Amino acid sequence: MIPEHIEQRMPQEENKTYQLIPGKDGDQHWLVRFIDGPFIETVVQYGAISINDAGEDTINFNFFVESSPDPDLNEENLELQEWCGDVLEAIIKNGIQDGSIHMRSKDEAD
Repeated sequence: MIPEHIEQRMPQEENKTYQLIPGKDGDQHWLVRFIDGPFIETVVQYGAISINDAGEDTINFNFFVESSPDPDLNEENLELQEWCGDVLEAIIKNGIQDGSIHMRSKDEAD
């Protein structure tokens, strides 16, 4: 049986549930602004991202809350962690499909 919170996840779609926005002052990083769902107007920045070496379908990542209308919202919030994971998965899938993301092994990264 699938847990209820998994079944009810909102499908993520660029410019419908999230928006990519450039970093401040010409930085080369991008931020993600949530425009639908439980964290509307929250902006996050993803940090390191890796795929689990054990062959499981697990993405490891960290993120930082850049801004939020909820002053108490932070990276420790489990629902926000799950939401950020869902959005990141959508970003990666879209990037692979349109060719803007190129995957490489750890050996190639060194």
